[in-house]
Amino acid sequence: MEVTTYAYSTFPDLLTKTRLTVADVHKRLMASGFRFDKKTLYRLASPEPLQRIETPVVGAICKEFNVNLGELLVWKPVKPKLHRIDAGMQSRLDALMEKNNEGTITASEKKALKDLGRTVERLSLENARMLARHSKPLRVARAVMKKARA
Repeated sequence: MEVTTYAYSTFPDLLTKTRLTVADVHKRLMASGFRFDKKTLYRLASPEPLQRIETPVVGAICKEFNVNLGELLVWKPVKPKLHRIDAGMQSRLDALMEKNNEGTITASEKKALKDLGRTVERLSLENARMLARHSKPLRVARAVMKKARA
């Protein structure tokens, strides 16, 4: 099963390293003669995958900060988002498990515990499948890199 990869910007790292803000970079690029909407820089500063790439802006950033395109944009799979139960459900589960351990659980509470257990089990299985889909390409890539170095 192939995992789709997306383009991500390393611009946030560049901002941190240079101790600049998006507004600072926008001013610098405008002073250098580039004209574009500041929102483009904010999109590049986002941790989300890039949907569009404005090549003149990317080129200006590469030139201004002396980085190449491969340093500014990286391709990787979307990080999996794990499913979790909410705090209320966790509290209820904890209380029911405690009652069950103490032997003071009622029949209706036992049914509720069983239902919550099924929900948690389903979420755990979904998370395990998602992590397996995302980790396989990494294992393959590491093995290829290790082989190439040998």
